[in-house]
Order: sequence, then C-alpha cells, then structure tokens
Amino acid sequence: MLNTTQKLITLEELVNALANDEFLYYYQPKVLMLTGELCGAEALIRWKQPDGSLVAPAAFIPLAESTGFINEITLAMFQKLIIDVNIINDTKNSLTVSFNASAKDFHNDRLVEAIRHAIENKIVAAELLEVELTETAILNDQENVKQNLNKLQKLGIALAMDDYGTGFSSIDTLAKWPFSTIKLDQRIVSRLEASDKEFTIVQASIQMAHQLELDIVAEGIESIMVYHILQNLGCTEAQGYWISRPLALADFLDLCRSNKLWPVEPIGLIHIAQIDHIQWRKAIIDGVSYLGLRKDNLSIRGAPELDPTKCRLGRWYYGPGKRFAGLKLYDNFEVFHNRLHQIGAELLDAAKSGSTKAELVALMRQLTEQSILLLGMLQEFETEILSKSEHYASSRFPKDDIEPG
Repeated sequence: MLNTTQKLITLEELVNALANDEFLYYYQPKVLMLTGELCGAEALIRWKQPDGSLVAPAAFIPLAESTGFINEITLAMFQKLIIDVNIINDTKNSLTVSFNASAKDFHNDRLVEAIRHAIENKIVAAELLEVELTETAILNDQENVKQNLNKLQKLGIALAMDDYGTGFSSIDTLAKWPFSTIKLDQRIVSRLEASDKEFTIVQASIQMAHQLELDIVAEGIESIMVYHILQNLGCTEAQGYWISRPLALADFLDLCRSNKLWPVEPIGLIHIAQIDHIQWRKAIIDGVSYLGLRKDNLSIRGAPELDPTKCRLGRWYYGPGKRFAGLKLYDNFEVFHNRLHQIGAELLDAAKSGSTKAELVALMRQLTEQSILLLGMLQEFETEILSKSEHYASSRFPKDDIEPG
C-alpha cells in the first residue's frame, strides 16, 4: 500500500535504502488511442520499506534532488529498468518504457554513458526506452545538459517533455530541446470537461504536436468521457487511472498477457487529416508568393512536401488510415490526393520559372478545385465513420473490455 503520510526523511535513510535494494519500479500502462492497444508504460519509482509499505516519490525525491543523491538513485535504477524492460518485451513485443530523469542526471555524462553501454552491447534496444523530463527541470539549465540530451537522441532514445502546459515557455522549450513527445499535464486534462479555455489549449496543443510531428500523451485520464474527448481531438496516447493505476511488475506482465483492448474512435485522426490538408494547400500558396518575391531559388521556409506518400496526410493514408482499406471513400482517395500533389508541384515549378500571373492563377484554380474535392471526401469519410463508430466499438470492444482496469 502506498504511504502518503508526511514523514521527515533523512539523506542517511535514502543512502541505506539504495544500499539495501529497497527501490523498485511500478509501471503505469499507456494505450495507443489509434488501436486501443497497450503500447508501453511509464516506470514510476517506489520505495518499499522493510515493513512492506510503499513510499511515494514526492516524499523523498525532493531531498534526493537537493542533495545530488538523485544521480546515484537514477544510475542504480537504470540497471533495474533495463532488466525489467527485457522481461516486459519477452512477454509483449515492442512496448516502450519511459522513465523520469532529473536535469541533474545530465550535469555529467554518467547516465548517458550507462545508456550508451546498454545499447551498444545490445543489453536493451534504444527504441524500447524513453526519457521524461519536466520543462521546469531543464529551463535555464546548463549547456552540458543539452549536449547530453542530444547524445541520447543520437543513440535513438526518445525524449518526452513531461507536464506540458504548466511551464512559462513550453513552446520556446520545444524549439530549443530535442523532444519527440509531449505529455499533457494531468491538471489540464482533469479540467478538460469543465473549462472551454482548457479544452481549447488541449486542442491547440494536439494540433501543434501533429504539425511538429511529435507524439502527444495525455496523462491523468480518469473517465471514459475524457478519454473519448482526447481521442476525438487526435491525441496519440493515453495514460491515467481510468486506464490503470501503476502496477507492480508481475501485475503489469499479467496485463500484457491479457491482450486487453481499450475503445477506439478514429474521428480525431480524420479531423487532424483535414487540418493537415488545409495547411498543405496554404503552404503551396505561400510558396508561390515567396517565390514571386525571391528570384534566387532559396529554399522555402516550411516548404510543402511534394511526395504524396510523405506529407502528413499521406502518412496518415498509408499508415494508420490503412485500417479503412475496403471502404469506397478510402480506396478512391489515393488518385485524387496524388493529383493534388501533381498540381502543387506544377504550380511551384511555374512560380520558379517566372510564369505569367494568368498562368499561375489558372494553376491556383486547379489546385483549389482539387483541394475542395479532397476536403469534401475527407468530410464525407468522417461522417461515414461517425455513423458507424458505435458499430466499430461494439464489434471490437465488448462492454466488459472497456471498463477501467
């Protein structure tokens, strides 16, 4: 049982606890909202005292941080983590486990070297690990912290910004640091239903994450309603008590073996696909305007992707969207999407070659007509999926399977 009572803890107790192997990890599951499948977990440290009681990290991590002993704890726990990660992936393949680290863990390269050693010696695969850092932990921190985080990125370790939306300059931090995932803070998520402002912040954050090609995890989900709202907004992954409380390793392995599924609603991703399409068209028009002002053939800032398989809409179509193969609207989409990209490429080429205004306007009209046609298909597709969403849910997820674990 987790002990939340306030107790004055000393550094000596922490040192003894580490020496006596009293720290362990509990694992809070994460669900991929696209498929409803378990996709990973967050490793959360616990202190199991000799009497069997568990001490929450909030009771001892601040002391470990302030004394610098956090470095010793993190290093020791990383060795435990890689053992657990291998056990987990022996049970269920391709689950990514994230763990929390302090900026102080990167003031020197001890942790980075431990991670490098584990990866290069094939003790653990890089794609199975993710490091979580809060924005406040790294804000205005030392340059060597950033250098070490860049080293992790080069090793293939994903980096997640924890508690996104609570800092003073989250967007600026995203621009400066090599994050691949943002985690919506549970305080924002918990107010999602009650506050229009919080809803708009979450919606904008999800759209921004898609544009930056970042994964976005919502933590602190405590009801099926909030889960569905986030799913319909296009959120990538879900975590929270409604899905599952943090579990001891043995219990987490049981969950892995159960192959449990959570509800799936694809509407959010189709909505994001529409937004991606509109932004792609705007990027083409902006590119034409830019090339009209510049004659030196410099690259366009935010240049649109001309390969229809690589734009954000194309990656949706050839990736997650494949689950709709066989539906007429989905199957017809490819030809129209490819034609849109062909017109876009012709328009940019015409702008580069100095075509007349009349020629550019004619191509813009073609682009707009094709864009309207494609957007209409996406909207019709959204309506069709909405009309069948209850069917999809009931056919894949019996009621007993969608209740929180």
